[in-house]
Amino acid sequence: MSILIFQLENEKDFLVSDIENRRVEEAIDFEHIKSSFIANISHEFKTPINIILSTVQLLIAIEKGDFNRITKDRYIEYLNMLKQNSYRLLRLVNNIIDTAKIENNFYKLNLGNYNIIKLIEDITMSTSNYVSENNRNIIFDTDEEEVILACDPDKIERVILNLLSNAIKFSELGSNINVDVSTDFDRNIVYVSVKNTGELISEEYANKIFGQFMQGENLFIRRTEGSGIGLYLAKYFIKMHNGDIWLNLDNKECTEFTFSIPIEKVHDKENFNEDIYIINESKIIEQCNIEFSDIYK
Repeated sequence: MSILIFQLENEKDFLVSDIENRRVEEAIDFEHIKSSFIANISHEFKTPINIILSTVQLLIAIEKGDFNRITKDRYIEYLNMLKQNSYRLLRLVNNIIDTAKIENNFYKLNLGNYNIIKLIEDITMSTSNYVSENNRNIIFDTDEEEVILACDPDKIERVILNLLSNAIKFSELGSNINVDVSTDFDRNIVYVSVKNTGELISEEYANKIFGQFMQGENLFIRRTEGSGIGLYLAKYFIKMHNGDIWLNLDNKECTEFTFSIPIEKVHDKENFNEDIYIINESKIIEQCNIEFSDIYK
C-alpha cells in the first residue's frame, strides 16, 4: 500500500510540474509576443509622427521664404500627407482603445433587425472610389436580395472595411476584389467572403493572424504598414454576433476571408420588420480615411 501511495504521489507531482512548465512556457511566449508588438506599435507611431513633423517643418520653411515657392498642387500634396498620417495615428489609437475595451468587457452590441445584404452592399460600394484610386476593382455579388437578421451595423462596417483594407494592401495592381454574400437557409447562416489575388497566406500563419498581436509572416519585411490589431478586432466583433471568421485555406487561387452570421432576429422589439440603416456618406468617408490610412499609393 505504501508503495502504491508513493507512486500516486510521484505521478501527482509529475502532473503538477508538467502543468506548471506549460504555464511558464505559455507566459514566456506571450511576453515575447507582447515585446514584439510593443516594438512594432512603437514603429507604427514613430513613422507617421516623423512624416507629420517633417512636412510641417517644410511648410514652415516655405512660408518663411527659406525655399522657393511651390505650386498649389504640391502644397495640397503636403497637406494630404499631414491628413493621411494624422488618420494613421487616429487608427492606431482607436485600435488600442478598442483592444483595452475588449479586455475589460466594455463592448456592447447595438442590435437591430437589418437587411444584411443591403447593408454589406452599401458599405462595400461606398469604398469603390478608394479601391479605384488604388488601381483595383471591386465587385459585389449575392444570391439573395433580402435577408433580415439581428446585427450591429457599425460593427459590421468595421469588419468589412478592415477586410477590404487588407485586400487592397495585399492584392495585385489592376486586380479585382470580390465581396460575395451567400445564404444557407437550411442552417440559417449568411456567409460573407472577401477575396483578392496576390501572395497567399501559409497554413502555418492562418491560425495566428487573428491573434491579438499578430501581423503577418514577417514583421520587419513587409509591403505595407499596420499594427496587426485589425483582424483580432474583426474576429471579436463577429464572435459577438454569434458568428465566426476564418481564412479559407481550400482556396488556392486567391486569399479568401469569410465570416458567418446566424439568421436570428431581435426578440425584444415590438415587431420583426427591417430597421433602416442609411449609410452616412460623410461618416463612411471618415471611416475609410481612417481604415485605409496605412495604404500608400
